Amino acid sequence: MPKFYLWYHITLVREEILVGDEMTEKKTASKMPSEEIANVVRKLNEALSKRDIESLMSFYEEDATLLSPSGKFQGKDAIRRWWTWTFETWQNLTTTETEFGVMALGSKVAAEHTVEGIVGGVKVSIPIPCLYEFSGDKIQLHKMSFDRLSLAKQAAKGWFSKRLVGSIEAQMEKGLH
Repeated sequence: MPKFYLWYHITLVREEILVGDEMTEKKTASKMPSEEIANVVRKLNEALSKRDIESLMSFYEEDATLLSPSGKFQGKDAIRRWWTWTFETWQNLTTTETEFGVMALGSKVAAEHTVEGIVGGVKVSIPIPCLYEFSGDKIQLHKMSFDRLSLAKQAAKGWFSKRLVGSIEAQMEKGLH
């Protein structure tokens, strides 16, 4: 993923935290200090690297929402299915906090991690910026973004798959270079 895209996405996330905080403060107010909320996100990523589904689920409200490029997952059962699918798809999954780190303001957190693992027998690495909104000490909303084309490009095996992904990438960037 190009560094500009990451900078732009984190800037948008940071602005959403700063601008949107007053609008949602009443319904999602957290009594936890910002640094404690940031540490909850760090602990969630530790559980992710350990593939500990029960620990992961303990961070979410019953009616939480997870939004990813794969879709919208409403409620703990749906979120559990998404994480289970993720663990089945990614082997040796690890997360590492990037230089952007974890930023908390009120009940909102922006974080970026590099996720690495093996998908379909191929080693992949992709930055994943996330935005979290807390209700008390639990995650009410978890938004994540990642470049699916970059992931597909890394995971493609064989000449046909690589050529197909390359063709899509070329079409998407037509006129850019």
